Amino acid sequence: MVRVSVFLLLQLAVYTQQQGLELPNPKACADRVNHSHTQRNGHHYFFSWKHRDTSNRRLDWFNARNNCRHNCQDLVSMETQSESKFVLDIVERENVNSVWTSGRKCNFDGCDEPHLQPININGWFWSANQKRMPPTNKKGGWRGDWSNKGGAGTQQPDNREGNEACLGILNNKFGDGVTWHDLNCNQHNIWICEDSQELLQYARSKTNLNIP
Repeated sequence: MVRVSVFLLLQLAVYTQQQGLELPNPKACADRVNHSHTQRNGHHYFFSWKHRDTSNRRLDWFNARNNCRHNCQDLVSMETQSESKFVLDIVERENVNSVWTSGRKCNFDGCDEPHLQPININGWFWSANQKRMPPTNKKGGWRGDWSNKGGAGTQQPDNREGNEACLGILNNKFGDGVTWHDLNCNQHNIWICEDSQELLQYARSKTNLNIP
């Protein structure tokens, strides 16, 4: 089992409070296995549209993320091509239209660092684990499964509305297959959660419950 220091756990709590994010509920974390819809590499995944309490709900990106965090999960991240294919295949198989991921563009305080410029190319990261995505204009190798067109018919991400800072998966909305799109974070969508090792360790430190 991965051990997390008390210092890091305190950092997590402070950061969470500063960002207005929800800390996990240990009982919900223990119960999450019962609501899991699939697993991959030891991680449990939750599909909001398949669970009774959330099947008819659509949430903005921030609230979808907090729904995941309550259960020691976070919005799904796709750090490799195989992970992305795994998630995109789910979206296609389930025939759902628009799904939130943890992908986020750095458009807040601290995002003016030179290595993040230009933001729409170098400023994308997975908020669940703070890992950066490849440059969106990367030549050669995998740059992510960004669509080759959006509402304006241009390569994604295009920031068409001027504040499209969250990454969603759209299912052939523009005749482009199941692909990544930058979306307005206030848009309401369904979502996919996956286990967060950081949140699981935090919850385990706060309870005597058995949290798998």
